[in-house]
Amino acid sequence: MQFENEHHQETHDQVERYLGELFDDPYLDKDNGHFYVGYGSTVLEISVEAYGPEETILQVTAYCAQGVRLEEDLLLGLLELNHELPVGGFSLVGRDVFYSQSVLGKSLDRNDLLGTIAAVATISDDYDDKIVAKYGGQTALDRIRDTGGRHQRRTAGQ
Repeated sequence: MQFENEHHQETHDQVERYLGELFDDPYLDKDNGHFYVGYGSTVLEISVEAYGPEETILQVTAYCAQGVRLEEDLLLGLLELNHELPVGGFSLVGRDVFYSQSVLGKSLDRNDLLGTIAAVATISDDYDDKIVAKYGGQTALDRIRDTGGRHQRRTAGQ
């Protein structure tokens, strides 16, 4: 992982310490510097990005539902939810639905991080089963159970 400046590395290191205190087994992907933690029925990806020379942005993303049927009422419903929710927003990549929230990272403390993680996980957990029930696909946790997780998939291909 390449850091763009001192603040970027400091925030990343701080988030790594906080996650180690808050979760039993946070995973750090050494290639992209993103962290992964399980929370409820979802998996969260936490990234720290440089934002100018003296600030960082922390983005917490929940893998809400994967492999959904792309129907117009789903797409319009997610846009309407984005308008109604006080923070964060839903997004779609291919047939996968995500929910994420971004916060400034330089002054982030442990409670801010936990609050952001809890908010993203709670909203994702509130909607993942509803989305899957109506549009198919799987929740992130079900997908991990079915595929054996990242480590098992990687070693199975060797």
